[in-house]
Amino acid sequence: MARQEQKRGEWGSFFAVLLLIGLLAAWALIPVRVIDATWQAEQQQMTRWAGEGANRWIVLQTASALSETAKDAGKAAASLSKSDIERWLTDRIYASLIWGNLITYRSFTLLMWGLLGIPFVLAASVDGFYLREIRKTSFVSQSPIRHNIGIHLFKLVSLAILVWLCIPVPMPFIAAPTVICFLALSLWLWVGHLQKRL
Repeated sequence: MARQEQKRGEWGSFFAVLLLIGLLAAWALIPVRVIDATWQAEQQQMTRWAGEGANRWIVLQTASALSETAKDAGKAAASLSKSDIERWLTDRIYASLIWGNLITYRSFTLLMWGLLGIPFVLAASVDGFYLREIRKTSFVSQSPIRHNIGIHLFKLVSLAILVWLCIPVPMPFIAAPTVICFLALSLWLWVGHLQKRL
């Protein structure tokens, strides 16, 4: 059992290192126009689905969160000269700013959907808890398979949130509410199928 846990830890470390290398390679090689097109597409989708007011609110929150970083990056880019390496570095600074802007924009989008989705997630968790309490007094056995599915689904949804926040390609508008729905389902499975006696 301990050897199995050690192998899982080794594989987890291996995949984390691969993910870090992939992220650094993407940062070094991705063209600015790709991130800029993604940023524009996200704003257009938000305007089309939620209206200009929602998009304006998210853009204002994003701008206020990144204003100091943008000023510092502008000063750093202005001090660079015109050699090839420094032009590439200026390009990467600009790409990093737009990418950070995109991540922050998606974070505030998730926060906006979370205001609607948190009551749903809480209701699903409470329903799972009361389902477990009802089953304590009946002859229905808990399902450890469903409990494990709930745990793994929660981990998968958490990973999907991180990937969705960071991936620099346009994602459908429905991604944020879908993630919240799957989060509620995973918590319902996790809590509803806990063992009767812990």
